[in-house]
Amino acid sequence: MKAKAFVKFYCCLIILAGSYFSVSAQDAGAKFGKIEEQELALKSFEADTSAEAVVLSDHAYSHFNFTTGKTQLIFERHTRVKILKKSGYDWANVSIPLYQNNSSKEKVNSIKGFTYNLVDGKLTKDKLETKAVFEEQINEHWSSKKFTMPNVKEGSVVEYSYIIVSDFIYNLRDWEFQTSVPTVWSEYEVQMPQYFDYKFLYNGYHPFHKTGKGGGDSFDLDTNRGVYSWKMKDVPALKEERYITTLDDYRAKIEFELQVVHHPVEGSKTMTGEWNQVIDELLSSERFGTQLNRKGYFKNEVAAILAKYNTPEQQMEAIHELVKKKVKWDGMHSIYTGGPLRKVYDNGKGNAAEINLMLTAMLQEAGLEAAPVLVSTRRHGKIYKATPLLTKFNYIVAHVKIDNKDYLLDATDPLLPAGMLSYQCLNGEGRLVKSKSDVWLPLKPKASYTEFRIGEFAISETGEVKGKTTDSYQGYSALDLRRSILEAGEQKYAEEHNKSAGDYKRSGTVFKDLHSVEKPLELSYEVQVEGNKQQNNLIYLNPMMGQNLKENPFKLKYRYYPVDFAVPIDETLSYRFTLPAGYTLDEKPAPVSIALPNKGGQFLYRVEQQGNVVTLMSKISINKTVFGIEEYPYLKELYDQIVAKQAESIVIKKGEGKTL
Repeated sequence: MKAKAFVKFYCCLIILAGSYFSVSAQDAGAKFGKIEEQELALKSFEADTSAEAVVLSDHAYSHFNFTTGKTQLIFERHTRVKILKKSGYDWANVSIPLYQNNSSKEKVNSIKGFTYNLVDGKLTKDKLETKAVFEEQINEHWSSKKFTMPNVKEGSVVEYSYIIVSDFIYNLRDWEFQTSVPTVWSEYEVQMPQYFDYKFLYNGYHPFHKTGKGGGDSFDLDTNRGVYSWKMKDVPALKEERYITTLDDYRAKIEFELQVVHHPVEGSKTMTGEWNQVIDELLSSERFGTQLNRKGYFKNEVAAILAKYNTPEQQMEAIHELVKKKVKWDGMHSIYTGGPLRKVYDNGKGNAAEINLMLTAMLQEAGLEAAPVLVSTRRHGKIYKATPLLTKFNYIVAHVKIDNKDYLLDATDPLLPAGMLSYQCLNGEGRLVKSKSDVWLPLKPKASYTEFRIGEFAISETGEVKGKTTDSYQGYSALDLRRSILEAGEQKYAEEHNKSAGDYKRSGTVFKDLHSVEKPLELSYEVQVEGNKQQNNLIYLNPMMGQNLKENPFKLKYRYYPVDFAVPIDETLSYRFTLPAGYTLDEKPAPVSIALPNKGGQFLYRVEQQGNVVTLMSKISINKTVFGIEEYPYLKELYDQIVAKQAESIVIKKGEGKTL
């Protein structure tokens, strides 16, 4: 029976805005060896003057070869890069990863390359010699073919091409359109046989290239050959900035998942299962579900907890605390156990799956409705819910439902209270591992990053300021600070805290509730600022007392991916300053109240005088955890305003001041 002469395609596309259209094959990138004079003459890249290099063109073509007696997957690549700065020399170092498993392998053929320079107005080119290509064995399955392009200098254009022949015909290579430097042109073509059905997964925020060809199919399709083509131009550099998950979550790329293989004789075979099938297989695995049923080694401990605590919430918290104290995390992320959980329990050390599967089993033994949850951590990347692949997950947490309320628990971190997830787990949704259940749980923070500072200060006639502050940290702020203090040691941290304030001398740092993770953490300390009285009896003082935001965390003028804070932020500062007798407030910063669109956040700031007391209130609230690309300018401007306003000073004057 002949296979059907068509292929079904499913696309998960996230694009910046609007629609995109197909591009004809005639729009392909540069031809090998044909260098344009303007490419060599280029001194800097106008669209990004900070660029150390520019990918002028990057073209790849994947196709299948049926003529060698066995089917092989062929991947051909041609790349051209302009080197603009010495820091971009690394773009002349090429590494080609190759995989092998038993007798099946990948090998690279036809490596060729040239480096082009402009010397005294004339084009010169240096050939990549065969002896400059070498192979490095990484491990049993992976090796790398490497070479460095010759005679590279600032202004060079390097060009190379190669062909990979692969026995792994089901592993169609993914393609990245975006790198750490700008890309002028990137193109990927795939010729698919009629026997394979693929799901296409597009990731990123840069749209595909448009032409005047108009609407219709999103891909360039030659119905006779089954050739699909994806093309982008003017792709900006992907630069790492604060508040992201992992850069790969934002990179413009396309991935392929083989759905069905149509065999002319044997018929069709589905290559991916449904979620319920994947979950059932996981529950029957010796390295996962089977471990949940082996509970004899902790029955006495759980029985003691049930005898001591009456409510399900108390029992849940006590079991969570027991596992945290009993087993230390070895730092390894995994969704599988490495052996029996009893051995982990006895040794007191285990990976994330072992610890949290043990936690789940104990919660079940206590009669609570508990099940594991599959998680992809922030650095591991986001998941596609429509794609049932266990490789997309790398972590386990426990879920408990009490009185229709959901709790997510992680016992790998001794500083995490019950019901609070670590930063790394705040990443989209997690899959509940429960038979005949199709449940995804939002991995959202149950607390904010909250700081509240209260200070009482007295100002002398010489301008000297003395006082005491109490800083309260809650939620994720308390989690971060507790970790910093305990890692450094209380005494050493206090010493560093006392000397880390510049002109603001701190002393007598005291911690409160450092070891009570369910409570706010408090720091109390004294502050002194030497007098800075100026001529004409004026005293200048920044009332933020060293707690002002020194620089905007958002450096990029344009950001091509969202801002992900992970947790809401609430930072409040309330200080009172008692003025010396006969002095009054002469100048003060203008009050500010700035709000982000859609109630995303706000900044409040005001200085007031009541009698001989000057009060300062500064409050930063970030209510949303994720801000889209279109919201970035507002967020950047908000932080510009915060930095500027918190840097302003008040002026205190002897005698009657201005009417403020």
